[in-house]
Amino acid sequence: MNPQVQKMWADPRFQVLADVSKLLDGSRVWGGMEWTYQPIHPFKYLPVREQVRQALDDLYAEYGVKE
Repeated sequence: MNPQVQKMWADPRFQVLADVSKLLDGSRVWGGMEWTYQPIHPFKYLPVREQVRQALDDLYAEYGVKE
């Protein structure tokens, strides 16, 4: 496997973005003429929300920025 790909997959920020993409794309349904989006149940989005919040907090701490 390409070393750059391995580094990318090991980055926790990539994993969070992949989870967000999977969650948002998972709610799409083809309606015959266009995509429609079904509501996302809190059971699915709350864990991803926590991952995103933690990743943002880590970035703020890394760069010394206060929200």
